[in-house]
Amino acid sequence: MLPAAHFLTHVGLSWIVANLVPLAARDRAMIVLAGTVLDLDGIGILWSEHAYAVAHRAVGHGVLFGALVVIGAMWLGRSPWLTAALAAVSFHLHLLLDTVGTGGPPIRYLWPLSDHGWSYGGHWVLASWPNVAVMATTAIGVLLVVWRRRRTAPRTVG
Repeated sequence: MLPAAHFLTHVGLSWIVANLVPLAARDRAMIVLAGTVLDLDGIGILWSEHAYAVAHRAVGHGVLFGALVVIGAMWLGRSPWLTAALAAVSFHLHLLLDTVGTGGPPIRYLWPLSDHGWSYGGHWVLASWPNVAVMATTAIGVLLVVWRRRRTAPRTVG
């Protein structure tokens, strides 16, 4: 399984969360963004492995960034409290999937207040049947939402 497939699972799960209740398209988009924007902290890989190691799963995967995302969703949402709550769920589902489904560096949730990282020793490797099962279940969930709500599936650029 490629990392891109794991990212698409984050997109799909966030989109399912965004469609749990009727919301405006803008609110749904913010909820999907809340569950995916975390991975921008991996951009350091473009410069060096050191930059990646320092920032990934700290800057974007922390509670401070999560609070900014949730506040942004609340501020911009047409249904501010509901959008913020679902953005928080989406954000934390991403953290859960990263912890259980990929291993890798620990999630430094309290960064920059603490460098302590959270990890799960029983995590799955990226290319494993549990991750394929989560990805397939997410794809089925997306298709069910499309069918039930008559919505289009989330689009990716590229």
